This record gives sequence, structure tokens and C-alpha cells, in this order.
Amino acid sequence: MATIITRTNPKTGKTERPYRDKQGHFVLGDPAFGSELHHRKNAVLTTEYDEALRLVRKGFSIRMSAGDGTPPSLISAGKLTLTEVNAPSAGDIPAEGPQTPFSRDDVMQDLRKALVAEAAMIAHWGSYEAAEAFLGFPSSDNAGEPYDDADPSQVDLSRFRSTPLIEASYDWAFQTGKPEAFRPESWDDLGSLMDGASAGTVSTTSPMGNAESPLRVTIGTAFARWKFEFETWLPLSVRELAYLAQMNEVAARNALAKAGIKGRGGIENDVARSWLAERQKFVPTRTELLPLTS
Repeated sequence: MATIITRTNPKTGKTERPYRDKQGHFVLGDPAFGSELHHRKNAVLTTEYDEALRLVRKGFSIRMSAGDGTPPSLISAGKLTLTEVNAPSAGDIPAEGPQTPFSRDDVMQDLRKALVAEAAMIAHWGSYEAAEAFLGFPSSDNAGEPYDDADPSQVDLSRFRSTPLIEASYDWAFQTGKPEAFRPESWDDLGSLMDGASAGTVSTTSPMGNAESPLRVTIGTAFARWKFEFETWLPLSVRELAYLAQMNEVAARNALAKAGIKGRGGIENDVARSWLAERQKFVPTRTELLPLTS
């Protein structure tokens, strides 16, 4: 049995879990400091989850995050939920502390929307029967266009081969959960998915058609990280560096220019590596996942 620490944010309804800083520390507050426990100088730091759990049980506050890019908050022990589970999932007990621009749930909801949009295209160009066979449920009789009023939460992701691929891509892109699940064949499959994915219809658009959607950013970051680590002879584009630095492309271009780095024609790997090392939100690839060097 394992004990997991969670909190449901009363404003957003999102599930929060213990947050690790960039050094891999859980950040706790000693109640003995009273109103001063929020100050960083009074923080109690530990890299061990069991120690963090022990302190929470003693009444210590702990920084919690929904993993969606919003700042973590120091939450008092009385507002936390401790749950005994037989087998904690990948995100229940954080192994690392990378920053992610959005949560896994956000990406999987985008995937549901993309699958609905794909079904709408199948209905337009194929048949309603084929679309239903693909998505798992029919378009509503009240829909003006196929699936334009469909609820993406109805989509059963376990039906689709794309689900484990996107889950592995998220973990690899942001080095959380089980990034080792992203294999060389994942790279090929992800490329096929990108090439074959539909942008949807006028009334049922897909996140695949939005370059800033969590789904597209996840896929782009996964590609960029693979290229950065395993195809080091290839220059990286400004967009790829922006993905890895968790910046928008304009901000990345400006930061590169400020550093005297020209983006036209791509940035060589060693230059990109030095630049990324100075970016606050860049999450290095775990050492054990790096290619072997002679």
C-alpha cells in the first residue's frame, strides 16, 4: 500500500499533488513559524516523498500544484486528503519536479476533441455509420452538422491506439511520469499521426489545427526533444527551441537575438544546448534516457 497526497482546488476543481521545485525538492512549511512559514528562508526542503508525507502527517503545510503551469500554493495539512492505494499511478507520487505548461488531463481532453473532429470528417466524406464505428457513438439528431454538439467527455479513449502514444509523448516532452515509454517507434507513429490528422470541419474544429493547443504543443515538444537528444547533427528551429524552453516563438526569437544568436537556417545543437541551459522553464532530459556516447 502507498499513501498519496491530494487536494481538490475549490475554485478550479482540479486535482493538485505535491510540487517539486527545479532542484527536485518538496517544499514544506513548519507550523512553528506561524504566519512566517510562507517565507522561503523558513521552508523545509526534502527530496524524499516518504519524508514529506511524514511531515504532512505532523501538520506541516506543503506546496501543491495541478501541473497546469499555474503557480504552486502552500496548503495546510488540514486541507489535504491522504489516500491509501494499492498501486499509485505515474503522477500520484512525483518522481521528479519538472514544470509543465498544462496538465495531462488538458492534453487528453484535447485528444478527445480531435477524435470528435476526425469523426465529423468521416461523416462528411464517408458515412454516418463509419463515423459512429470510429468514435463509438452516433452524432446527435439535433446536430446541425455531424457531431457539432458532441460532448468530448463521452469519448472512450481506451478504444484508440493514439491514447497511449499521446500519454507517452506528454511524459517524454515534459520529462514527467514515465518518459521511458516513448520509444523510437513512437517517433514514427507520432509523425504518421501528425501527417494524417484532420483539422476538422468548419463547425467541429480540432486542436490539431491550433498550433498553441496543449495537444499540438505536446506533440511538437516531443518531436523537438527527440531531435535535440538523438539527432544532434541537425539544427533546431526557433519553434523547436521555443517548445523546449516553454516559451512562445516570438519570445524565444527575441531572447535568441538578445544573446546574439541568429535563428535563420536553424541553431546548431551545441549552441541550442547552451542557450536552453539558461532558460528557467527548460527541463533537461533525464540522464538515464540519454543516448550512450563512446
